[in-house]
Amino acid sequence: MERREDLETILAYLPLVIQDSSLSWPSSHLVEVLEALTKGPSHSRVDSGQTLSDTISDMRQSLSLTSHLSYSALQGYALFFDEKMSKEESSRWFNEALPAMACLLLRFPSLLELHYLNSDNIINGVETGLRVLGSNKAGIVFLSQELIGALLSCSFFCLFPVDDRSSNSLPNINFDKLFGSLISTGRNEHQENKIRCIAHYFQRISSCIPPGFVSFERKILSLEQDHSGLEAFPDEGFWSTSNVNLCPVEVHTCGLIEDQSVEALEVDFANKYLGGGALRKGCVQEEIRFMINPELIAGMLFLPAMEVSEAIEVVGAERFSHYTGYSSSFRFSGDYVDTKERDVFGRRKTIIVAIDALRHPGISQYKPECLLREANKALCGFHVCKKDCIDHEDGVGVATGNWGCGAYSGDPEVKSLLQWIAVSQARRPFMSYYTFGFEALHNLNQVTELVISKGWRVGDVWKKLVEYSNQRLIRSSKKRRETKVGLFDWLISTNAA
Repeated sequence: MERREDLETILAYLPLVIQDSSLSWPSSHLVEVLEALTKGPSHSRVDSGQTLSDTISDMRQSLSLTSHLSYSALQGYALFFDEKMSKEESSRWFNEALPAMACLLLRFPSLLELHYLNSDNIINGVETGLRVLGSNKAGIVFLSQELIGALLSCSFFCLFPVDDRSSNSLPNINFDKLFGSLISTGRNEHQENKIRCIAHYFQRISSCIPPGFVSFERKILSLEQDHSGLEAFPDEGFWSTSNVNLCPVEVHTCGLIEDQSVEALEVDFANKYLGGGALRKGCVQEEIRFMINPELIAGMLFLPAMEVSEAIEVVGAERFSHYTGYSSSFRFSGDYVDTKERDVFGRRKTIIVAIDALRHPGISQYKPECLLREANKALCGFHVCKKDCIDHEDGVGVATGNWGCGAYSGDPEVKSLLQWIAVSQARRPFMSYYTFGFEALHNLNQVTELVISKGWRVGDVWKKLVEYSNQRLIRSSKKRRETKVGLFDWLISTNAA
């Protein structure tokens, strides 16, 4: 296989090497272990969580991986498969899923070579091969669902080298901390059920490898030209003078973003590190999405942390699991058959955009620079990028909710209107807003109807946001004790006439 620039950027983060111009596993012993696993537990003797844990240690040692798995991680594998799974489930998993995963890993080098062979032909003139999609440069990677299955199998067996990942702003990719949390966390039913989603994914692909593709794109906010001809990011003047019409808003007081039935971009309330705590102890909106659509995890391999002007868009990640609950009440509740159509590239028509909000901003969220940061971040995620000639989003709206308002403690009223103007500025046809029962948003419908009746446009709403926020800052600086008035009540009371 010829040396390629894209491969060179990712090779240090893979467990493979180039030998005699071909990608291969560097250890013959590892290959022998995988070959034995493909023949089932009667041949490999891997038929329990404890023997699986021992095998993972053996495989890692054969790769000379310098980082050691914690005792809790190895015990977590043993605990899950020996005690958390029923004997029937465990037997099926070791007889069906594990051999299929081993087969994928044996084929991993050839799957990756085939990927690079085909990557130059997916879109004329557009690089789509697996590589580190670093910050400050837009780019896209197309992966087959089969290759993703191999990558996630590497994660399961903790075969990815991790020494240089954190220094290059790459998130954790192996599953050791996910399994280790079963031991280190007191009430851990939600962690057990996160793993059940992952185990179910592997069980599903062991019987039928999905035939499609998933794309991962780093989006950079389009630059705007200022009056001097220099390029600059959208500033307060850009937003305050915008004459763009506001799009219609559909408010949903119940339901979930991932269950929406119309074609819409679905917002991931993301950590700046894609996936957040999905492979650790996290179990809120982003982490849950990564469990029910596990192919999203593959992006954590090659997508460093998002900068202020960046978003990540994933198209085609298939959903495999039903669930109930949220956070500590999260539970896997069975198989989910994804019936979304595929586009011309073989991707499911599920578009997920990850945008990270300010973390615990407190009163600072009302400062102009913070309002601007959030508006621009949302705009980056929602705008349609046509330069690569792969636009698939004409007529596609945005399905979102309380972005940055749960664990990150943002103001849901302010955030909802910031997202509305960003969706509108991006010329999306509608915004579906899921309130998740937030009491503060009980009159969101009334507010959007008021704004529309006034004939306001994006710039008008921006100016109202700034005016209200200035009042919040003034009250805070004077340490006034009167009851604060929320944005919605303020808008209704000052514009009722």
